[in-house]
Amino acid sequence: MSRDAEALHAAIDRWERDGLIDGVVAGKLRADVTKEASAGTRRLSQYVLAATGGAVLLIAAGVFVDWAWPLLGSGARSFLLAAAGVAVVVLGVSLEGRTQRWRPAAYLLQTSGLGLLLTAFIYSENAWADATSGGLVAGILSLIVPIVLTPRAMRRNVVMPAVHLAMGMAFLAVFLDRAVHLSGDETVWVLDAVLGVAILVLARSLARDPAGERHPWAVNAFVMAMVAGFVLVTLTGLGPLSLREAAVWPLDAWLVMTAALAVWGMEWGPATLRREWLGGVLACLLLAWIGLGFFTALEALDGPAELPLLLVGGVGVAAFVYANGAGLRALMGAGALAFILPLWYWGVERGGALGAVAALAATAGILFWVSGRIGPRERAG
Repeated sequence: MSRDAEALHAAIDRWERDGLIDGVVAGKLRADVTKEASAGTRRLSQYVLAATGGAVLLIAAGVFVDWAWPLLGSGARSFLLAAAGVAVVVLGVSLEGRTQRWRPAAYLLQTSGLGLLLTAFIYSENAWADATSGGLVAGILSLIVPIVLTPRAMRRNVVMPAVHLAMGMAFLAVFLDRAVHLSGDETVWVLDAVLGVAILVLARSLARDPAGERHPWAVNAFVMAMVAGFVLVTLTGLGPLSLREAAVWPLDAWLVMTAALAVWGMEWGPATLRREWLGGVLACLLLAWIGLGFFTALEALDGPAELPLLLVGGVGVAAFVYANGAGLRALMGAGALAFILPLWYWGVERGGALGAVAALAATAGILFWVSGRIGPRERAG
């Protein structure tokens, strides 16, 4: 049951206990809340099953290709992958127009089809080298795909525009490589510029239309653009800038900025921009910070075992406190993990020291005490 449903049930119990409503009304309210919570669970199950189905579809395509691959040339293989991708996209688009229950399957089918098309354009390099007539055609076709499909998605739903934004960056990279024949570093710079413009345009759209009346897909697309930024910041740091270990610094900065935007959207942004799944986004960012924080402390800063405990564990504690107040379960779990892992690492590194053992035991005791203090208090009588 979701956090909101549990809060509603608790409120109904309190109203009934205080005599504000009778048992009949309370029962009806509980039934309505349970029905809505069950519908939300079914929607989540749909997306999980659809994602699993998309993965199985890709596996089936791989098995078929493994059987047919030796019988085909490089060009025929590219055409086979492209034809499969087009077929899957068309199937997803046709399902999208049906009832609401088919939407998750339609979205995942379209995403899988785009992945197959992208694979076809990348593999086509084995048949037609870059800057040749065949490579030019493949590059142009890779650019046409998002140009044709994205405007349609903007008019039809709020999910696929975000997918097309991320996939469009990949299709653009293929176009720059196959048709324009840019170097890897030049391609990364172009993608950086395009993503930066996209983020600015989306931010301006959200500022002018926070209610999402004109562009209801803008929030999802903006979040996807920020996620895509992690990939490009990493590629830019390791590629054109050649930062090596220092490449973690711009990645840390991007993560902090993304987390700050998510918190702003949940706490201080317009009510029309608030989304319940932003708590899940924060939890994912915190999980990413565990790895980045360890790398920053131990590699970029070359610090002792106490430094990950300060950087990662400290952020984990702060996230847990915020999540406890906001009722964000996923972030609460991620915060606990962000505290436990560096504490475990520190204990292993300081193994054998009685002080480390005592500190760990004391920390466990404090956690048990806090868990009792923050629990709901029972009223006397």
